[in-house]
Amino acid sequence: MSIEIMDIAEAATYLNIKKGTLYRLAKSGQIPGTKIGGQWRFKRERLDELFRTSASADTDSPE
Repeated sequence: MSIEIMDIAEAATYLNIKKGTLYRLAKSGQIPGTKIGGQWRFKRERLDELFRTSASADTDSPE
């Protein structure tokens, strides 16, 4: 299994959001990312995990 690392443009496209939004979310810690040499990098696996845990939390909460 290979780990895919995405830059800001690739991650924004993958998440279907604007780069500016992704910068803000990453800086605030809402999206898991790492700044390397002044540039953000994101693991696809961590982004997928974020949505899996979010989706399971939504189905677990009572309405």
